[in-house]
Amino acid sequence: MTTACLTILVIDDERGIRSLCSDVLGRAGYRVDAVDNGGDGVTKALAGRYDLILSDIRLPDLDGIAVLSKIRDKKPEQTLILITAYPSVDTAVRGMKLGARDYIAKPFTPDELRMVVARALEEDALRRENAELRDELAYKNLIGDSPAMQSLRATIDKVARADASVLITGESGVGKEVVARAIHYRGTRTSKPFVAVNCGALVESLLESELFGHVRGAFTGADRPKRGLFVAAHEGTLFLDEIGELPLQLQPKLLRSLQEGEIKPVGGVDPIRVDARVIAATNRDLGGAVDQGTFREDLFYRLNVIAIPVPPLRDRREDIPLLVCYFIDRVAERSGSARLEVTPPAMEWLQAQSWPGNVRELENAIERAVVLAGGPELQVADFEQGAPSGMTARASGEGAARADELISLSSLERSHIERVLSACDGQKTKAAAILGINRTTLWKKLRTYGME
Repeated sequence: MTTACLTILVIDDERGIRSLCSDVLGRAGYRVDAVDNGGDGVTKALAGRYDLILSDIRLPDLDGIAVLSKIRDKKPEQTLILITAYPSVDTAVRGMKLGARDYIAKPFTPDELRMVVARALEEDALRRENAELRDELAYKNLIGDSPAMQSLRATIDKVARADASVLITGESGVGKEVVARAIHYRGTRTSKPFVAVNCGALVESLLESELFGHVRGAFTGADRPKRGLFVAAHEGTLFLDEIGELPLQLQPKLLRSLQEGEIKPVGGVDPIRVDARVIAATNRDLGGAVDQGTFREDLFYRLNVIAIPVPPLRDRREDIPLLVCYFIDRVAERSGSARLEVTPPAMEWLQAQSWPGNVRELENAIERAVVLAGGPELQVADFEQGAPSGMTARASGEGAARADELISLSSLERSHIERVLSACDGQKTKAAAILGINRTTLWKKLRTYGME
């Protein structure tokens, strides 16, 4: 690690120690300031910026522990090493518990001084690098600079280091799992697993085994034990997507797991202790589901300790250009093809759409347009090809329909599902992806509309 421009403050009342530190560290390439008392040291530390502070424990006015407390009270990230004589090693250890990075005992050699200082600065550099990587992991897919997105990031930062349950709400396709991952990677469990399960994608019998695991012989075909996702997420985060689809019969078992911090595998007798932060997400009105008796009230309140609503794309249209560029870059990277540009009229067209499928629908539209593009630039026509019938330039307000021409929302949804299925040659997985829903939700809608 280069020492250029790294600054160190030495606080010690012994002239010999100040001279030794200034000479040795100065020769090593650091810029060194030195003072002979704690009061001046605190003043310089708070007024300037130092990469490292070396402070003696025994000072004529303040002891090193007081210096440490006063500095870290204002600058909690400040790195400080205590200088101690052997009789005060216990005090130095107490100082480390209060936030000192390390200590060095007198008398020390130049090599010992260089080693302790270099180690502390290298650890700082590694911590900063890890923090940058965590930020990148947390926010790399949370695209947008709109006020709504800035507010969302601020909320994530506030709740990430808490351990309370979080309920993320929002329409299908807004990026609820992206928010859940951001909370995980901004929190204290970032080095532990993030485990996601879609509660609407599995039938009840499989979902119970998936969440809680099972013992050997628990049911036909259980020829070996299986650990559940709660155990897999131990000390990390368990993300329960589409929690509103959780069968009513499983809800008491989930509630007990959240309350007691333990799970019981299917067919098992002995409970297993687990420590997993639970983040749930839904596009349903869980309060309404409680009123209808399809979701337990006690489970709702247990999950809804902290509620985070994710705004729909239509409420942050100013983010669409950033999202478009992000998705175009990703498609180009995946396919190894040249990056296409979007013409200004096409970008205006994209910003004029309502995007009922939100970010997921926009991503699908970009990928489809890139595949069908007729040249190096994406035109409005490239986006209109294969687009749902409601996505037209009239989204900006031109040619409003008469009231007697309008149809019900359910009729519009049925018509759109039919159109997408036809375009996909009946491939339900592909159709579900384009619609921005999962395959189970698509099956439910097909049954509702008698389209099976």
